[in-house]
Amino acid sequence: MLLSAWFNSRNKTTVWLVLSFLLLAGALYTVQYYSSSLQIGMRSFNFGSSQFMKSQQQAVNEIVQFIHTDNPEHIESFYDHVAVVENLRRGRELMTSDYEEREQIAQYLHLGEGEPYGTIELIRLYEFLSHRQSVQNLITLWEQADQKVAELQSVADEVVNLSENGELDQATRQEYLIRVFAISEQITSIDQQFFTSINEAGIWVDNIVNRINLAAIMILVLMLGAFTYLQMGSIRKWAEKLEESDAKFKGVLNNSQDVIYQMDLETGKYVYMSPSAETMLGYDIEKMKAGGAEFLLEFTHPEDLKAMQEEVKNYNSDDLENRLASDTQFRIKKSNGEYIWVYNKRTLLRDESGNPKYIIGNVRDISERKKFVDALDKSLKDKEMLLSEIHHRVKNNLSIVSSLIELQKNSRDKITENDLKEIQDRIRSIALVHEKLYQADTLADVDLSEYIVDLVNMIKSSLGSEYKKVDLISDVDSIKIDNKKAVPIGLIVNELVNNCYKYAFVNKESGTIEVKLKEEEDSLVTLIVRDNGEGLPENFEEKTGKSLGMTLIRAFTRQVKGEFKAESDNGAVFTIRFELPTNGEAQYQ
Repeated sequence: MLLSAWFNSRNKTTVWLVLSFLLLAGALYTVQYYSSSLQIGMRSFNFGSSQFMKSQQQAVNEIVQFIHTDNPEHIESFYDHVAVVENLRRGRELMTSDYEEREQIAQYLHLGEGEPYGTIELIRLYEFLSHRQSVQNLITLWEQADQKVAELQSVADEVVNLSENGELDQATRQEYLIRVFAISEQITSIDQQFFTSINEAGIWVDNIVNRINLAAIMILVLMLGAFTYLQMGSIRKWAEKLEESDAKFKGVLNNSQDVIYQMDLETGKYVYMSPSAETMLGYDIEKMKAGGAEFLLEFTHPEDLKAMQEEVKNYNSDDLENRLASDTQFRIKKSNGEYIWVYNKRTLLRDESGNPKYIIGNVRDISERKKFVDALDKSLKDKEMLLSEIHHRVKNNLSIVSSLIELQKNSRDKITENDLKEIQDRIRSIALVHEKLYQADTLADVDLSEYIVDLVNMIKSSLGSEYKKVDLISDVDSIKIDNKKAVPIGLIVNELVNNCYKYAFVNKESGTIEVKLKEEEDSLVTLIVRDNGEGLPENFEEKTGKSLGMTLIRAFTRQVKGEFKAESDNGAVFTIRFELPTNGEAQYQ
């Protein structure tokens, strides 16, 4: 029903007119294509003819020079020019025959890099005009000219033969010059007739093409006139729809959350401002429009005021368009006293003379986005600081590893497998700190309870199968400590537990090692490692004075600013007390 209603008499006429126009346009394009092809072919023929005549005359000049001088360069140049004429002759013979391979014909008619495109069009031109008498006359004159060139080549062959045999005396030279000049005059006469025929054919082709073009233009003008007349009614309908669309567009602007505005540069007032401005800022929209940019500057944040005054001042600059390409962000105070961040994107609108007329802008409240970006920037800076701290920690810990290896090396004349195993255990205790750091929510603190339990289990797994049956008991409080202190504490636990394994149960089949970590009053922390073995030997301090393990324990105790005590009480008891660091305290030296 809708299709039949639309396809009324007027629309039917329009459809047929459009279809006719398209068909005619296709036909005219085809005709125009072949017309252009004829003109291109004619230009190619003119160029080829001039090359043909030029080669003939140059061939005459070269044979005359050879007769005078016997210089072989002239006879070589003569044969080159004759070869050009010969190629054209072969191409002509193929073109005037029933031979259908156009590409091969074009190869003979091709005259070199200076030749314009159009060799194929030349062949097409001949096929189109071959029935005309003027074209047949051209072919006949072309054949006559080829015959004269052949005669000239025969004379050249005779002269070359005489020159090679030394029989070319002065009288003979004069005789051949007379023959050459006679042939040259005949060629010139043929060329003049040839040129006249070409001009006649060119004029005929131009007339045909011009008539076709004129007819095409007239038909197109008539068709366009009829089409324009029938479309006037449709244009009026489109205008009505455009007005309706404009009304909808204004509705969108009026309901947009962003503030859309248009400011007159001459008066500095706002010609248009969307109602969302009143919603965003709380001021009367008419006052904002009448007050212009100066009104809003009154409520700009003091820190942004200078920059915004410069922006308004630049409205009179010559490079305003380039300045407006940079968007602005600033804070403005709402009617309730709250400042919000806004983003202002602008563009320049010019009048018919090209002079700046209006600024069209879009203002958006970006307060929430600004908060998010600021938080993101702060987070990024924190991450960069933490990453720098990690690099510093890794560097320090590698220095500790290097020092441990150096100490182990200096304590022995020869490094044994057990020595390497001790170094490996110490390095593992350091690595475990980093493992705990990366598993934690923060990269700054380590939970000593988790760290020490895992470290003790790691030592038990490493040494348990090599020694007697020994039970390891851990009793540790959950204490958060700076990772810089966790490394020396871990190394202390590693040394003490390893010593208990090695020396506490020499005369026993089994035993127990206990590790305690307790937080006391006044931020004091007590670390106790004890066993139920043989206890400490007499003169313990003197005997262990040069021991690498005890040397490391005492050194790491000093690093955490702690106190170390060793005693016997149903076994060996090692106690270390240190303070938890307070904020700002130097924790690692």
